[in-house]
Amino acid sequence: MSDRSDVAPTLRDLLESNLGLLAPETGTGDLDRPVSWAHTTELRDPTRYLRGGELVCTVGISLQTPQDCQAFVEALGRADVGGLCFGVGDVHDTVPDALIAACARQHLPLLIAPPNVPFATVSRYVADFQVGGEIAVARATNTLVPELLSSQRRRESVRQLLDRAGQVLGCYFLLEPDGEPEAGATAVAVDGLGTLVWVGSGEPPEKALLEVIARFAQAAQGERDIESALARERVGQLLSLVERRMLLPDALSQLLDWPGLSAREVACSAWPAGAGALLSMAFPAALVGDAPEVCLVLTDETEGLTAIAAELSLPSGHSATAPLADLGSAITQARIALDLAQQHGGSIGPDQLSTFDSLLEGLPLNRLAPFKHQLIDPLDQIDHDRGTQHVRTLRVFLATNGSLIDTARELFLHTNTVRHRLSRIHEITGRNPLNFDDQAAFAIGLRASDRARRMPGRQD
Repeated sequence: MSDRSDVAPTLRDLLESNLGLLAPETGTGDLDRPVSWAHTTELRDPTRYLRGGELVCTVGISLQTPQDCQAFVEALGRADVGGLCFGVGDVHDTVPDALIAACARQHLPLLIAPPNVPFATVSRYVADFQVGGEIAVARATNTLVPELLSSQRRRESVRQLLDRAGQVLGCYFLLEPDGEPEAGATAVAVDGLGTLVWVGSGEPPEKALLEVIARFAQAAQGERDIESALARERVGQLLSLVERRMLLPDALSQLLDWPGLSAREVACSAWPAGAGALLSMAFPAALVGDAPEVCLVLTDETEGLTAIAAELSLPSGHSATAPLADLGSAITQARIALDLAQQHGGSIGPDQLSTFDSLLEGLPLNRLAPFKHQLIDPLDQIDHDRGTQHVRTLRVFLATNGSLIDTARELFLHTNTVRHRLSRIHEITGRNPLNFDDQAAFAIGLRASDRARRMPGRQD
């Protein structure tokens, strides 16, 4: 099969897939032509709907004579399509000889779709080929990374980590310490350990996924160094004390040997707990600390930080650079950014913290509790008891910036019904959703309710 980095599949990819497509005994054109898309048509001249490179699919309703076949193939040639897929069993029991001959004259590749191969399957294959690689890597990474992090928190060996990865992906991984892998093997180099080799049946994992496993394998090997792990825990404890204002940042220079503490400014980033060994390898010049609920990284050089964060496939939050005296605030800022990143994915930097969400995430939950108890809980209770939808109506109303018309359209209601519901919310809570200040209060209450639902039993 062609490398997915080519983006578009070839006709040979389609033919050699398990779709069940066939080819005439005598080839009619180059099967290595890439296919940009699959286009189904029954027009004798579909050129105005084509842009070039398509695989045109037809059952030949308009192809009843040799002249029809000749005109159809000539039209496809003018449009510079990638190939033709002819479905048999609906209109024609076999591919018309005139169509095969016309394709051969035009050097137009021809594939045959038996009755059990619908064109929708062909279209889906082309689409999945183009974007499926990236989607598959993202899905597999989202499933795999939490398991690998769990393995690191348990300080499992490299072999245990690879076995855990194999269980997730349904395969087996070997770590060859010496020599080159066999030709054609799916493998990546692991610095200091050898070569990571995939063993399994079916399609091998994408190289990007192997590279994620390789980085964790390196980190797991480094995790065997107990002294380094203890040092990171000590750093994490000290940084936690600084954040809680129980230790002055200036004291760190007397307790820790890190050159960055003498810099004019430092930046802090927060990562999921258990990622310390991996981050120590990614940021060899940084100070890495494993706190109980988070991993903190201090650096005096922020260039390339975003790129590394994306490469690690981990959610992360980053503070702005600040003087060492303001380190406690920088740690808090990074933690808030990490909370947002874990909700929305990716990496959140200081430029994304001047939002309503980040403001509320930075406040203790008990500060927001009155908004939840007084404004949202009564509505929730009535909705639960009577099957009404006051909370949903309120959410949509706020999400549409207080538009009655847009709220009605979103909820498939009449605007008068929306007005009635908002009036009932006013009666129940004593706060008017049509008032700007009260809208802000309702928004805070909804955020507090959502946070309480994410962290049951926790009072910040």
